[in-house]
Amino acid sequence: MGFHGYWVLGVVPDEVAARVDHWARRPETAAGELVWWRERLAARTEWLRRLRGGGAWRGDDALTLAGVFDGWRGGSAEGADELRWTLLGLLEGCTEEERCSIGAARAYPFDALAFALGPEGVERMPGWGGEFALDAAGVREQRPVVERLLAGADAGRADAWLSVMGNEDGGGTVAELFAGPVRVLRAAERLGAGAVGVVLEF
Repeated sequence: MGFHGYWVLGVVPDEVAARVDHWARRPETAAGELVWWRERLAARTEWLRRLRGGGAWRGDDALTLAGVFDGWRGGSAEGADELRWTLLGLLEGCTEEERCSIGAARAYPFDALAFALGPEGVERMPGWGGEFALDAAGVREQRPVVERLLAGADAGRADAWLSVMGNEDGGGTVAELFAGPVRVLRAAERLGAGAVGVVLEF
């Protein structure tokens, strides 16, 4: 049995985001893990590739990085799962411009984006591991940062992660990975509202 990973972002009332802005914090282990990632990038090791005739090759570093990403998801804060479902419930009334839901087979969409961004980009994204809560002031501050990061990232690396580490082929998922967060943050800024990001697995 496989699974589907989801990254859901959407606009929420400013006061809601302000109440829960503490919930997606960087874990203590992240500093050392980011150092390792930078070192492996500097070593120019091969991470992953498609094999001729089908199949995929996943390097040891790619498997280690996937484990790092796994540890960044689902923070241990008490009540985190309940809060995720509460936030998702609030997003049900969002319009298409105010919400973004990205799914992938046997992979986590934000992991693919993180692989494309690299360690420096990941550190500059709001929240941690794809989960965040920004009040209206945070949206105004972070929206241009996120736009610059996504504009400068290598979409091909995100596509490679989804297809090799998971089983997701097709440019639509990758396109939404880069366009969806910007669309949601722009909508939140226009409305003077907050925004959240939630990671889920089914």
